[in-house]
Amino acid sequence: MRYHTLVSYDICEPKRLQKVHSVMQGYGDGFQYSVFICQLSERDFALLMEKLKDIINHNEDQIVMIKLAPVIDDKDYDSKWTVLGKKMEAKKSKDFIC
Repeated sequence: MRYHTLVSYDICEPKRLQKVHSVMQGYGDGFQYSVFICQLSERDFALLMEKLKDIINHNEDQIVMIKLAPVIDDKDYDSKWTVLGKKMEAKKSKDFIC
């Protein structure tokens, strides 16, 4: 089963920030700067966590990964989340490299 997962990060050094951002692009939709929504299985969650742990400085950086709800279908996010302002442009989960 896959879960909608919110991933937010605060990385202090530009090179590490770029590496984290590059990894995240393969796993989800970047809706805000340093915030991604992903559809992850338990295995994907563990793999992503290991990749990110190898990049960050554990004394300076922070990454928060929050499992939200099971993925029931691949329809647009519009029916599930309320967004004020600019409309979200989500990709389809099959576009990711997980």
